[in-house]
Amino acid sequence: MNRLEIVVAALSIFAAAGEASAQCVKEGDELCQGGQSYRCEKTGSELTPIFQNLPCAASMPAPTLTGTWVGSGHQSPAGDAGADWSIAMTIGDGSGSIDYPSLGCGGSLSQTSRDDSSAEFHESIAYGQDKCIDGGDITVRFFKEKLSWTWVGHADGRPYNAVAVLTRQ
Repeated sequence: MNRLEIVVAALSIFAAAGEASAQCVKEGDELCQGGQSYRCEKTGSELTPIFQNLPCAASMPAPTLTGTWVGSGHQSPAGDAGADWSIAMTIGDGSGSIDYPSLGCGGSLSQTSRDDSSAEFHESIAYGQDKCIDGGDITVRFFKEKLSWTWVGHADGRPYNAVAVLTRQ
């Protein structure tokens, strides 16, 4: 390696370390930034991330279904109010609520199953019963920061289903 290459390599490592330096809290901490490992070490009077030349994977926070999700549903076959309508779904720990603002109905959700990235609920329409089908089952799956939403129910002996993609509000 010639002198210029050594300087460029040293500056690259220093620049990468400089990006991580704000993250050093205490000596001995391990950092993962840009897929590379750093160890916080005392250099003079400062804590400095020292490049370890080891690949790492930054841990991502686990997705959570809890929160309020909104979007537009599409129903088949279409109901009296049409095939497309708005949804606002709030998921809590073990239960939730559902509102269909454009239809003028909504109610409560009873959770029937759940794991880290999906859940199933039974819907009970509490207001606007004449505008929505009561007793449907909803399944949600977390995918790429959105919820894949499906609904299945029956009215007057006919099966109905609906699908949506909801975003966190």
